[in-house]
Amino acid sequence: MIMATYIYGDVILAENFMMDLIILWCTARLTRYKYAWIKLTIASALGAGYALFSYFPEYSYLYSFTLKILFSIVVVIIAYTPTRFDLLLRLTGVFYIVSFVFGGAAFGLFYFTNGLRQTWRGISFIDRFPLKLLIAAVIIAFLTVKYSWEYVQHRIKREKILTLLEIQVNGKTVALDVLIDTGNALKDPITSVPVIIAEYQAMDEVFPDEIKDVFRQEASDLQILAQITALPGWASRFRVIPFKSLGKENGMLVGFRPDRITVLDGNERIEIRNAVVAVYRRSLSRDGEYHGLINPDMLKRME
Repeated sequence: MIMATYIYGDVILAENFMMDLIILWCTARLTRYKYAWIKLTIASALGAGYALFSYFPEYSYLYSFTLKILFSIVVVIIAYTPTRFDLLLRLTGVFYIVSFVFGGAAFGLFYFTNGLRQTWRGISFIDRFPLKLLIAAVIIAFLTVKYSWEYVQHRIKREKILTLLEIQVNGKTVALDVLIDTGNALKDPITSVPVIIAEYQAMDEVFPDEIKDVFRQEASDLQILAQITALPGWASRFRVIPFKSLGKENGMLVGFRPDRITVLDGNERIEIRNAVVAVYRRSLSRDGEYHGLINPDMLKRME
């Protein structure tokens, strides 16, 4: 007995057109790329037509790996007309990511709600995909991609403005992650050199015990400075660093001159000379991602 399978071209065209349009729109939104609905519509119609021909065996040659890649690039070019090759690569990459997430969400929802009961030659396939599941898949996939993409972008941006810093005092060295902070305009009032702010807890191991004992006291920074400068050999190293911040007009930090400060930029080690480090006795980052703030002027001195 021969089983006949019927497909409805108008249904296939409509479903693929809507999905392609949603994917192209999401790609534009996630990449914050300007788009025109007319271009997205033309590209979606072309993609829907391409999907329809996959049901005809005589056109199977159009669905090789190479032609699929080329066709997707053509769709991206029609939808966005990128002016640079790097933009084309970026848009195509995001287009694939969104497509995979949408497809996975749709397949997963159908599997958990209906199961895969239809098989043909040992291959499971979806039959009569409900419209409500398709809408739910679109919503879930869009939210997943949106917030995951924002998180990834945040991490990438954060990594670009974090660097590793080494501080050396009396032969002892400590390494800490610091944030390149454009809002840090502190300068030493005596020498006018930029100031690095570092958490005490992240670098206390470079100090001798007598300095640690002073910092552990519940005292103001001015009182701590007075006690430290009274210690033999430390008066010339430490000084007061005045600062202004929101809600605190006349703040003070204890600053000191380390023996050496080195920025680790990849595999390159760059030494900063004549620097002052201000000691901050609280946390600078809520999540502990960094333990210091470096003035961008420091980096300009290294160029």
